[in-house]
Amino acid sequence: MGSKAISPFIASALIILMGITGIYLTLTVLTPSVDKAKDSGIINEALQGLKIIDDNIREVASEGQNSKRTLSLKVTEGTYKIDSNINCINFTYKMKTDLDVSGQRDNINITRSGNDINFFVSYTKLQIQGSDHLTKGENTIMILHNGTNTTTNYPIIYVGRV
Repeated sequence: MGSKAISPFIASALIILMGITGIYLTLTVLTPSVDKAKDSGIINEALQGLKIIDDNIREVASEGQNSKRTLSLKVTEGTYKIDSNINCINFTYKMKTDLDVSGQRDNINITRSGNDINFFVSYTKLQIQGSDHLTKGENTIMILHNGTNTTTNYPIIYVGRV
């Protein structure tokens, strides 16, 4: 009785095809999960960073002229911007996933437009000075009470790189 076997060429082609299919399916399933975890980590880092900056700004403002703090801030992705024109500190990041993030946490406002996410803290009873951008890597910033605005009687707080 004769036995029928698959030729070595066809067997090799099937093994290669199954390997490629396995790799494709693994990447299709894992890549979105990894991207979502990365976005979530960056969002949490940014929220903590902004909270630390905001807490220190408010402490320095309450302590009086020449009060100062120096902070180390790690930025994995995205950019912090000190914007004295609109009296706020913001963080922007282009997300890779569709995480649903918006609203407000503590003093931090969160908005999203497409994949762009923006966290910001606005100040109404403080005058922010500075215009630095804090980008990827370790950043050292100084928060300094520069006196009081004689017109508004609001504290003038400088925020910028050291």
